[in-house]
Amino acid sequence: MGVTALDKPAGRWCTHFRKAQGCRIYADRPADCRVFNCLWLLTDALDADWKPSVCGFVLHSEAEGARLIVECDPARPHDWRRSPYQATLTDWAARGQEVLIMTGLKGLRLLPDGQTRPVRRVI
Repeated sequence: MGVTALDKPAGRWCTHFRKAQGCRIYADRPADCRVFNCLWLLTDALDADWKPSVCGFVLHSEAEGARLIVECDPARPHDWRRSPYQATLTDWAARGQEVLIMTGLKGLRLLPDGQTRPVRRVI
């Protein structure tokens, strides 16, 4: 996710983020950051297993909910493959939800038949 106010491109860590500390400018963060909420915070159907610090990724949507983006922690790029995540994400793709698994600029599109296709983020 890019943040224009911070000149932060999509697919890159924010310079204000510190591991085990979070955002160093949280109290003064720009409006783009203030309005963002990951889907774990917005969706009652996602239990504590889907909390980003537990699962290793952040879920958000684009295109008015038509596209689900799974933003993986680069230190944990394969955590989405653990149970229950891969099975659930694959099921959503099979039901017609576009699902992109992204780590930085590279990623995978989950296809309805359970296969994957490489994708690259355009900045």
